[in-house]
Amino acid sequence: MNMKVLHVAETIKGGVASVLNQLISSQNEIEICCILPDSQADEIYNNKKILLKQFQRSGRNIKSLLALANVFRVTLKEFKPDIIHLHSSFAGVICRFLLFFMPLDKKIKVIYCPHAFSFLMNVSSFKKYVYSFIERLLSLNTDAIICTSNYERNMAIQYGLKKDKLFVVYNGIQEPIVNIDDDINPFDSHKINILYVGRFDYQKGIDILFDIINAAGTKYHFTLVGDTVHDSFNRPELASVTYTGWLNSKQLAKYYKYADVTIMPSRWESFGLVAAESNSYGTPVIASNSSSLPEVVVDGATGYLFDLNDFQKALDILNIKTKEDWNSMKEKCLSNYIEKFKSSDMISNVERLYKKIKQ
Repeated sequence: MNMKVLHVAETIKGGVASVLNQLISSQNEIEICCILPDSQADEIYNNKKILLKQFQRSGRNIKSLLALANVFRVTLKEFKPDIIHLHSSFAGVICRFLLFFMPLDKKIKVIYCPHAFSFLMNVSSFKKYVYSFIERLLSLNTDAIICTSNYERNMAIQYGLKKDKLFVVYNGIQEPIVNIDDDINPFDSHKINILYVGRFDYQKGIDILFDIINAAGTKYHFTLVGDTVHDSFNRPELASVTYTGWLNSKQLAKYYKYADVTIMPSRWESFGLVAAESNSYGTPVIASNSSSLPEVVVDGATGYLFDLNDFQKALDILNIKTKEDWNSMKEKCLSNYIEKFKSSDMISNVERLYKKIKQ
């Protein structure tokens, strides 16, 4: 499949970096250019000849967004892609808005993956209306929109986006790392070890997590991988909590491998990457039953779901489950990953979409 693809991201922290790395490493017959922040360029595993175009990002501010817009404008003229693949809302807004004012060859196709539409957020009805209006307007400059779950696609339809532009592609999860550097159990084997991976913010339910931590007994230990990104959060220093900061996939592998269970109290997600990653190591997940998470976590088989308004249920589940109970779910977790979330499936689906819109 000989073509030129321009990937654009305003930030690649977290799931976007994982998806980008998988696509880049597999698209051997595609000439690739990536626009991304200079401070995050080392998160792309440039194991083949790809062109990196970087912009200065000092946060989510006018200066950074203008820098992205300028690099996009220049790169579009110089690289002349067949497909523009936009990742996340801010890149989607900035770049598709610019396309209204730039003469674009009709042969160039635009794919947009919001990695969670803004109208999925827990905000006022008015804000949801504004966000959905912007998405409907910008969809005029979009040939295909990748939704990472059926939930996200259904919500997009509900907010007025055209069905024929919406395609569901589950995020792919790379095969679990087998040869782990420093493969030593990082946990106290006398405790039930609960892993959290993600930003410390409202969307990810960090406040709900600490409600659970504060109510849990001494037989549990919580390891929190991640940090704040946009929100501010004062980290309580507790004997039952270990903070690791952000870890790359190689560093994170042993935490997924040796944890008894992963917890994911998110208020909204477009997919649930952490849950799928956890399953790839055979580790079950306790997750909220919000948004797309019931598509990723099979209640009673690969983990358990609880209502956001009833964190006591999460505690009840923890209190009745032993290490042996969690370990007994391993095979179903692995099967769930293999059947639904393999990296090769995502890559094939994205490449099929490239071909479809280029016809």
